[in-house]
Amino acid sequence: MDTKWKNRTLFLLYSLLLVVGLSGPLTIMDQGSRYLYRDYYRTPEFRQQLEQFATYLNLFELNSLSAKELKAAITVNEDEIIDYRQQLEPLAFQIQNIHNEYDSLILEAVATDNSSAADSYKAQRDNKLEEQKKVFEDNDYALSLIRKEKERQIDEYYSQREMYRSEYLYNQDLFSYYFRNPSTGMVHSSLSNADDQVVAQNELYGDSHVYATNYSIDIVNSAHYMFGARELLDASILPYKGWIAVPKDSPLQEQARRYQWEQIVLLAYGAAAAVLLVACIIRFKRVMSVQAERSQWTTYYRKLPLDAKLLFSIGMAALTLGLLADLAGHYSSITVEPLFYGEKLIVTLAIAAISMALTLIQGKFLVQDLHSWSKFGEEWKRSLLQRGGLRIKAGFISVLNQVRDSFIYKNTGIRLLLLSCIWICLGFIGGWMTVSFFQYNDSSFVLVLPILAIVGLVVFLLTTRRLGYLNKVAKAADELAAGRMPDELPQSGSDVLASLASNINALRRGVTLLQNEQAKSERLKTELITNVSHDLRTPLTSIITYAGLLKTEDATVEERAAYVDIINQKSKRLKTMIDDLFEVSRMASGNVKLILEKSDLVQLMQQALAEYKEDMDGSDVQFRVSLPAGPLFVLADGQKLWRAFDNLIGNMLKYSLSHTRAYISMQISETQEVAITFKNVSKYEISDNADELFERFKRGDTSRHTEGAGLGLAIAKSIIDLHEGRLTLETDGDLFKVSITLKLQASAKQAAPDLIAAL
Repeated sequence: MDTKWKNRTLFLLYSLLLVVGLSGPLTIMDQGSRYLYRDYYRTPEFRQQLEQFATYLNLFELNSLSAKELKAAITVNEDEIIDYRQQLEPLAFQIQNIHNEYDSLILEAVATDNSSAADSYKAQRDNKLEEQKKVFEDNDYALSLIRKEKERQIDEYYSQREMYRSEYLYNQDLFSYYFRNPSTGMVHSSLSNADDQVVAQNELYGDSHVYATNYSIDIVNSAHYMFGARELLDASILPYKGWIAVPKDSPLQEQARRYQWEQIVLLAYGAAAAVLLVACIIRFKRVMSVQAERSQWTTYYRKLPLDAKLLFSIGMAALTLGLLADLAGHYSSITVEPLFYGEKLIVTLAIAAISMALTLIQGKFLVQDLHSWSKFGEEWKRSLLQRGGLRIKAGFISVLNQVRDSFIYKNTGIRLLLLSCIWICLGFIGGWMTVSFFQYNDSSFVLVLPILAIVGLVVFLLTTRRLGYLNKVAKAADELAAGRMPDELPQSGSDVLASLASNINALRRGVTLLQNEQAKSERLKTELITNVSHDLRTPLTSIITYAGLLKTEDATVEERAAYVDIINQKSKRLKTMIDDLFEVSRMASGNVKLILEKSDLVQLMQQALAEYKEDMDGSDVQFRVSLPAGPLFVLADGQKLWRAFDNLIGNMLKYSLSHTRAYISMQISETQEVAITFKNVSKYEISDNADELFERFKRGDTSRHTEGAGLGLAIAKSIIDLHEGRLTLETDGDLFKVSITLKLQASAKQAAPDLIAAL
C-alpha cells in the first residue's frame, strides 16, 4: 500500500515537473517577441510613447495659435460666398416655405380675432423673409454668416483639443526635447539653455539623459486633422527637426529597469525549463511503465467507447495547455508582483499537474489498446459514433422507405409533407413565443396553450370530415353500380379517397360533356340551317322582286336595264355562296385533291395583297405589312393558299374598326416553320367563344348587315388543314388575331438563318 502511494506521489511530482518544463517554452513563445530588444528604449511600446509625445507637442506647442489670432486671420473670398449660397436651397423655395409656415397661422389668428398674434406672426415672417433675401443679395451679410461659421469651427477645435491637455502635461515630465524650424528659425525646447543648437544637442546626449534620438515633426501631417482643423495649418512651414531624450529622473526609467529584470528572468526561466523538460522526456518511458502497472481504474476506463476516451484525453490536454498559456500571458504581472499572484500560480500549476497526469495515463492506455489495426477496428465498432451512426443509418433507411411508400400516390405524400411542415412551423412559433415571454416578458405566450387545444380540435374535426367523405364516396359508388347518376362529389383533400371521388366525378363530367356537345351540335345545326336559309333567301328574294318589276308594263327602258343588272349581281352572289358551300363541304369530307408544288409564300401573299391594293388604299384602316426580303418555299397548292390569304385579307377589310391599324406579318419560328399572322381590331363585338367563327355561315356581324356568307374562315381553315398546317384564332376584347403555321420545304430550311437575318 505504501508503495502505491509512493508511486502516485512520484508520478504527480513528475507531472508537475513536466508542466513546469513545458511552461518555459510556451512563455518564451508567447512573450519572446516583447523581450528581444536590447533595452526598453528600443521596444515598440516605448516608440509608441515617443510618437504620442511628439503628437501632443505638435498639437499644443509647435503650431499652437490662440483662438483670437486664428479668428483675426479669417478671410472670406467671393468663391466661398458663392459656394455658401449654392449649398442653400433656392431663394424662391425658401420664401415659399416661410409663407407656408406662417400664412396659415396668420389666417387662423385673424379668423379668431387675435390681432396681436397675427401681427406677431407677420413680424416673424417678414424678418425671416428679409434675412433670407439678405443672404442672397447682400454680400456683407453672407460674409458675416460665413465668418461666424468659421469662428464656430475654431471654438469647436479648441474645445476638443483641451480634452488632451492633461495627457500632454503628463508626457512633458517624461521627455526633454529641442526642436527648431529651419524656415522660420522658431525654437521650442524644454531645456533651460535653448539658444545654441549645439549646446542643446550635447546636453540631450550627455550624462543627464539615458536615451536620446533625433526626430522630425511635420506640422501639416499632425493631430490637427483629427479635429477637422486642416485649414488652420500653414502648409508652407517646413517640418521641425530636433531631438527627444529621456532624462535620468524620468518615470520611464522605472519601466526600463522593470523591462531589463523581466528579460533576465525570462531567459533564466526558459533555460531552466528546457533542461527540466529534457530530463522529463528521458525519464518518461520508465515513469509511465511503473504507473500503468499500479492503476486501479484501468478496467473501468477501458470499458469506455473509443471516442469517449479520445474526448477525455483531448479535454485534459487542452485544459493543461490552456492553464499554461494563461500563465504565460500573465508573465509580466507575476514577475512584478510575485506575492500578489503567487497563490494563483500555485493553484494553476497544481491543477495543470493533475490534468497532465490524467492526460499521460489516458495516453498510455490508448497506446496499449490501439497497438494494431485489428485492435483499432474492434475498439471502433464499440465507439459511440459507430453505433450511433449505424442506428441513424437504419432509422434513415426505415424513414426513407416510409416516405417512398407515402408517395405511391403523390397527392397523399405531398399532403403528409405539408402537414409535417405545418407542425414544424408551429413548433418554431411556440418556441419563439416561449423565449419571448421569459426573455422579453412578451404576453403573447398565453397563446401557446390555446394553440395546442385548437390543433387537437382541428385534428378531430379533420378525422370526422374524412370519415363522412368516405361514406359519400361509397354511396356514390353504390348509385353508379345501380345505374343511377349520383350527385357530384365535393373535392376534399388529395389522397387516395379524393382520387376515387375525382374519378367518379370524371365519369359524371364525361356524360355531361357528351350531353353538352350534343346540345351544341344541335344548336349549331339549327343555326346553320337558319343562316343558310337567310343568306340564300336574301339574294333570291331580290331576284324574284326585280323579275316581277320587269314584268310591269310601266317600267322604262332605263329602269328595266337597272333591274337586269341587279338580278345579274344577286344571281352571281347566289352562285358564289352555293359554290363556297359546296367547296367547304368537299374540303371537310376530304374529297378535294391538292396540286402540290414548290410555292413561294411571300409571292402568294404579295399577289393576294395586290388584289386588294385599291381597297386598302381607299380604306380608313392603316395596313402594316411585314414580309421577308427573300422567298419562303413550301410544298403546297398555290391556288388554294392564295384563296385562304384572299379570304383573310377580305375579312380584315370588312370587319376592321375604322381609323385603326391592321397588321400582316410573316416570319420563321424557332421550330423552322413559317408563322403568318393577321391582326386587326374588330368593328363588331366578338363573342367569348371565338372558335365558333370557324363554323359555316358564322359571321362576326351577327346582325348580318354586311355582305358575305360567313364561309371565309371555314374555307381558310379547311385549306390550311389540308396542307397539314395550323390555323388558330385568338381574341382579346376586340383584338382579332389569326395565326397560320406551315412547314418549310427542306431547301428553305437551309436558308432560314439568312432569311431571319434579313427580317
